[in-house]
Amino acid sequence: MPETSAIRERILTHGLGIASTQGLTALTMGTLARELDLPRSGISNYFSDRESLQLGVLEQATNLFLRDVINASVNAAAGEARLKALFARWIAWSRAPMLKGGCPFVHASRRSSELAEPVRTRLKETLDGWSDILKQAIDDAKRAGQFRADLDTEQLVFELYGLYLSHHFFHWYMKDKVAEARTHKAYERVIAASR
Repeated sequence: MPETSAIRERILTHGLGIASTQGLTALTMGTLARELDLPRSGISNYFSDRESLQLGVLEQATNLFLRDVINASVNAAAGEARLKALFARWIAWSRAPMLKGGCPFVHASRRSSELAEPVRTRLKETLDGWSDILKQAIDDAKRAGQFRADLDTEQLVFELYGLYLSHHFFHWYMKDKVAEARTHKAYERVIAASR
């Protein structure tokens, strides 16, 4: 069984690399079999079809995001400090070496209309869950008096996503070496306006 688990993990890890450069729509059983030098049946032993493969890779990405961003920020104090930790880890996540071309959620979202309904639904659940975590940190900061009581939580989440997507574009597509520093500078400006 350990060998079986290792093969499945190898498939998912390679699939995540593809998803982070081309999106979930680029994942096919044939591509993975060819690139991993496995018989096609070697892939179908673990994933019954393309949809289950895409769901598996999406779950892999979600679990890694949970570990590297959300769980890694739990020790930060509630409120503004937690939001800052979450944002910093979110930016670091998008630059992680395991993600060969950036955030798999960004690439999947770009072509989500081409995904099967269960995959699209799971992607939306993941992104909505992440938005809820950001909202919670913002609302905690409002309750603690760190942010203005009248601050529009939804608007701030929207702006944080804007910073994230801007960073993704400038880092991955424009190869801007100061994209990360610019993003954190923009974050500080947005947060200062929220206090």
